[in-house]
Amino acid sequence: MVGGAGPSGWLKGALLVTVLLGCAARPAQPAAVTEHSTRTVLEPARFGWVSSEQASGALPSAIALGGKASGRVLLYFEFATPGVGARLLRADLVLGATGVAGEAIDVELSRADAAAGELRAWSDQPHARYPRVAARLSTQALPQRLDVTELLRAATKPGEPLRLLLRAEPGSGEPVLVETGAAGGATPRLEAYWER
Repeated sequence: MVGGAGPSGWLKGALLVTVLLGCAARPAQPAAVTEHSTRTVLEPARFGWVSSEQASGALPSAIALGGKASGRVLLYFEFATPGVGARLLRADLVLGATGVAGEAIDVELSRADAAAGELRAWSDQPHARYPRVAARLSTQALPQRLDVTELLRAATKPGEPLRLLLRAEPGSGEPVLVETGAAGGATPRLEAYWER
């Protein structure tokens, strides 16, 4: 035992650490959405993808993320300005996800600069901006709602479109397939809730 502390001393120390960690700054939670909130739903004005393993070409019906053969993949979403003059309560990027039941991958979401030209090769990827948030994408429930409230709250130029990147790294499991809407599946969308 260190410093002669008995089991009760160790327990008190662990409790103190837990209390101190609990007091650490936490990211602001989205405000509560009520029946009086205004809802905005937007489909992407522009949607593209790039992969470190292959040229992207035409938009397929689904894009594989996180699988052994998927490589690094970036999804690019550009939405019209989602709202003006109201306080944002919550915003979600809503995606249709399919694949082997129970599969899940970690992804990173960020703001992005405008994509210059076609998104064909990995070198065409738009520059990611801050802030960045982590999310988990799984096949367990449809649709998947990824919280992008912090990204929408970040300062932008007036009238500037909202540009988002979703980045996925390859993993050891099966991929999660994100529907693109190109062949009739679920189209990605942005759902935002505003205080009236």
